[in-house]
Amino acid sequence: MLKLLIKNGTVITANETYKADIGVTDEHISHIVEPGGLDNLAAEKVIDAEGKYIMPGFIEPHMHVKAPFSGTIDILDFYSASKCGAFGGVTTFMDFSTTTQDTPVMQAVAERIEEMSEAALDYSVHPKFIKASDHLREDIKKLVADGVPTFKMFTIYPGVMIPDEDILKIMEIAKEEGALCGFHAESNDIAQFLKNKLLSGGKTDWEYFNEAKPNICEAEAVNRILSFAELLDAPVYFYHLSTKEAVELVRQAKKRGVKVQAETCGHYLVFTRNENKGKDGINYLMSPPLRSQEDQDALWEGINDGTLSLVTSDNEIFTRKIKEKDLETDPVTGEKIPNFATPVNGIPGLEERFGLLMRGVNAGKISLNKLVEVGSTNPAKVFGCYPEKGCLAVGSDADIIIVDPEKVMSLTQKNMHYTEDGSLDYDIYKDMESKGWPVYTIRRGEILVEDGKFYGKDHTGKFLKCHLN
Repeated sequence: MLKLLIKNGTVITANETYKADIGVTDEHISHIVEPGGLDNLAAEKVIDAEGKYIMPGFIEPHMHVKAPFSGTIDILDFYSASKCGAFGGVTTFMDFSTTTQDTPVMQAVAERIEEMSEAALDYSVHPKFIKASDHLREDIKKLVADGVPTFKMFTIYPGVMIPDEDILKIMEIAKEEGALCGFHAESNDIAQFLKNKLLSGGKTDWEYFNEAKPNICEAEAVNRILSFAELLDAPVYFYHLSTKEAVELVRQAKKRGVKVQAETCGHYLVFTRNENKGKDGINYLMSPPLRSQEDQDALWEGINDGTLSLVTSDNEIFTRKIKEKDLETDPVTGEKIPNFATPVNGIPGLEERFGLLMRGVNAGKISLNKLVEVGSTNPAKVFGCYPEKGCLAVGSDADIIIVDPEKVMSLTQKNMHYTEDGSLDYDIYKDMESKGWPVYTIRRGEILVEDGKFYGKDHTGKFLKCHLN
């Protein structure tokens, strides 16, 4: 007997669109046949997907949950993040180890895996490196063997920023041991220099956050890491690219044969730096900052021509109250005085990512197949869990979303699921809606979301041992 039969839907993969019925046995896809081909089999549950799209579950490989930031922490845990993700079509997510000078990478990875075990989604971890230890090769060998072969390093932020020489050491050994180094690429020196210059000139409003990290701040660091990759013939990955210059640097590097892959994020595809102007500009602070319309257009072009392989959320959510906690108060008005250098920064996106991409589909910017490619298939391939995840194929995990192309979802905060108590006190996507929204989210054959209700249970997610080809 089938555990689940999905009938009459239109299958959308990264490469194909076709009508099919899908059968699920235990946790895996067991049948993909022409419509009606499974009518002779009994099933515990039958879903009629006539008029709907069947897609592989989304994979979120870039988010920050329970992440310490400047003396505070974001508002989600991994179970509540599972709920948000599931409503947005996510069946697998990945986070980063909280490596510090006092918590070495191996310990931090183990602690993060334990924290993530409360999830209702399947999960994995990216080890964060902040230095090259004396036992670096042994650490990397074990991380690869343990199924966490995709690393992250920062070229900015004292405390987590890693020296260039250590980057080279790690990149060389990672290449030899079958790991992938990923980078938050911004120039610390440019950012510090411009921040201090702006603050000393009394320029503290929110819009100056963008001027403290202009396009060249990202481009310099991307170019530097690409030079390292070319020198060592080592693969590299870039998180959250935001500028036209970075897109072109990656495009040209690919043409030269550099093994580079890169992502952008949903918010860079829908917002520009104009959002940072005015009293609510604090709500739109994230790193890298928002850019111009020209940059946004270059990102869409990079997605379409394959320069950018993924679109992620970089989800990290703080209330406005948390963001404002260290700001000074005007003694006359009682209002908080803007200072772009003070607040923690980060925004929602885990639940909205599907809708932001669907808006791109409906605007003719990308195809449905490209949506699946950048939201599901490429994340699985890049981070080492394909074809277990990221596709609809016999033998793959039954991670499936069923999308109603006529369902209009307003991305307003009241429709999202970040808090039960309404404590998230701003609403950055309130003017946006998505025509096309998941009505079923299925993880390994288990229905997590059905018609607006969440059925996921904590501690039911599975740790993924990832391996790079």
